[in-house]
Amino acid sequence: MTGSRSFYSTPLVVLLIAASASYLYGAAFYRTLVVLGVFRSPRQMPTAHVSAIPDTVYCEDLHYHESSGLIFAACEDDEKTRHSWFPPLGIFDDPAIGSKARGSLKVIDPNTLKVKTLAFENFDGPFITHGIDVLSDAESQDEKRVYIFAVNHRPNPQHYEKRNESAPRSHSVVEVFRHEIGSDSVEHVRSVWHPLIRTPNDIYAVSSSSLFVTNDHHYVHGHMKTVEDVYFGATWSDTIFVRFTTGDDDAMSAQDDSHGVQASVALEGLHNNNGLGRGKTSRDILIGSAGSGMLHLGVYADDGTTATGQISVTESIELESCIDNPSYFADPYANSTFDGSGFVLAGLSNGAALAKTARNQDSKDGTLVWMVSQGSRDATYKGIGKGSGRWRKRLLFEDDGTSIRTASSAVLVAKDPATDSGRRRAQLFVSGFLSKNVVMCVVEL
Repeated sequence: MTGSRSFYSTPLVVLLIAASASYLYGAAFYRTLVVLGVFRSPRQMPTAHVSAIPDTVYCEDLHYHESSGLIFAACEDDEKTRHSWFPPLGIFDDPAIGSKARGSLKVIDPNTLKVKTLAFENFDGPFITHGIDVLSDAESQDEKRVYIFAVNHRPNPQHYEKRNESAPRSHSVVEVFRHEIGSDSVEHVRSVWHPLIRTPNDIYAVSSSSLFVTNDHHYVHGHMKTVEDVYFGATWSDTIFVRFTTGDDDAMSAQDDSHGVQASVALEGLHNNNGLGRGKTSRDILIGSAGSGMLHLGVYADDGTTATGQISVTESIELESCIDNPSYFADPYANSTFDGSGFVLAGLSNGAALAKTARNQDSKDGTLVWMVSQGSRDATYKGIGKGSGRWRKRLLFEDDGTSIRTASSAVLVAKDPATDSGRRRAQLFVSGFLSKNVVMCVVEL
């Protein structure tokens, strides 16, 4: 989850006053307290054996690429960078450090837990990582080539070098890369920017030249951004559809990241649009409202040629904590008697505590990972919206910050029951925007 510096540095009592003033009756206020974890005490799951994966510092987002069986991550690598320059947290303290930052794209092998840092080709600029997406190249018949899309929060030279105070502090863009599975490098295709991309958080790639990207806030910094965080009725963020050119225009786009870029608003009216994820079918799209703990299930449409793309939300599911980047686990060993498929959501056990801890590199922030699946057995949650069914919700993982600090992304990789004594289990990989390592543990489905 990425909020503002004002939210994370405001005393808890101020947050509670702001939240209570935002609501006219108790139920909504009580849910605010529940989601922010005001009364929750972070704890560790005693049965979880957690393995820390080295060389995975501050990886905000993870994506499991099913065809290759690999996990891709965008990592900051240097702790100092995140605590000196990270616009999503409202940290604009040292743009000089931001301008020299070199985050990375990494590949994690779930079988060996070995990590490969991909060398950049044709990419020399600063790289301040955030959300990513991975998409198989439609022209690669063996699916050995993928495109990687990554948000990059670069310091804006118009603001800092040319002293234009009216210019945004961050010139946040989407970087597009191409990668051959198994190789040691990633080739930069182009940078993508449009005036509608204001506070980008996460990406859903539609094709090699089109995508959806969330703006997680309307306000970039200040007290109004704090209001957006604590007032769930502040439905001011949006999701943008972007189409851009590649190929012959690469030389031009290298000089102008807005060249050949068209965009339109695809979805608005939600609180704190944040993480995006893929669903059960190719047109499904998952949207996480991080601060208000809502998972929205949607479908998208685009005509394949213009800058017009739309997202329709069909159902919304309430969780009991802040959440971040959603993912969908499709159980490859599902049968008529057991199907472990469901939505996986990482979050914070006590989001309100970040007001005291976010700027301290050595603090602990508790984490939760939820599994939400549809079915009547032990159903404990009900969706909101037309056609909603009963939802079974349970905790897959919980930590008090000892093993991992903050959780912004989680993915499951199934274990073969034939080689696991018939048990239905999976590897759970969890990362966080302030976690010093990606961690892995085995969980029951």
